[in-house]
Amino acid sequence: MVEHTLEPLSPFTDAQVLEQADAIQVEIPRGEPRVLLAGVAEALVAREPAEALREKLTAAADAIQAPGDEDVRLALAYRLALPYLARDASIKEALAEVEPLLEGMDEDERLERGPVLARAAAPALAVDLELLKDEGYRFVATFPPAGSEGIDVVGKASIWLTKRMTVDGDDARLAMRRFLAVLAEEIEIEMPLTAATIDRLLEDAMPPHPPNDALFLALARGLVEEAVAERGFPW
Repeated sequence: MVEHTLEPLSPFTDAQVLEQADAIQVEIPRGEPRVLLAGVAEALVAREPAEALREKLTAAADAIQAPGDEDVRLALAYRLALPYLARDASIKEALAEVEPLLEGMDEDERLERGPVLARAAAPALAVDLELLKDEGYRFVATFPPAGSEGIDVVGKASIWLTKRMTVDGDDARLAMRRFLAVLAEEIEIEMPLTAATIDRLLEDAMPPHPPNDALFLALARGLVEEAVAERGFPW
């Protein structure tokens, strides 16, 4: 199938750059700096274009007087915006529907079904999610209908999408895990079972092969299912 040209992950989600940002401790003053960091989170949720997101990250980095080169400054602003993203109403509302379901499960079942929680991390990847949805949908659309009865075509598209998102490395998977750790910390009081399930899933080492990463596969499947829900099944 013909692919779009997928832009590389943003420099501020580069794992090595984020490691440098992790070593920087800054105080976030009340007022404009926090407002600007919240604005970054809003841009991520709204899936704003890369240029708009970069402008908001730059403004936030300036407000907190972030040190370092440009990539590190933006990575620091990105890292500091993640708790605001975790508090976003749309994310918390979606998770609030899951908490009662987890109450009716034992621990093994929670861990089996829990990877679906990774879908909440999609905005934190800071990539063109609409483009990825389109590519996942077109994979489904080009799958031969003949003989496809009983085949999980969406699942096959999801597997392909995990490879597509990691063609240049595992930064997207690491960004997902970073956000999920922040999310679990933010929601542990309101949604203890959801937080505990995320924590437990993150304890396992990240599988070397992206399609074997249950969390990342669930995130990819969420994007494909979202595209199918919006456009309808293609055949």
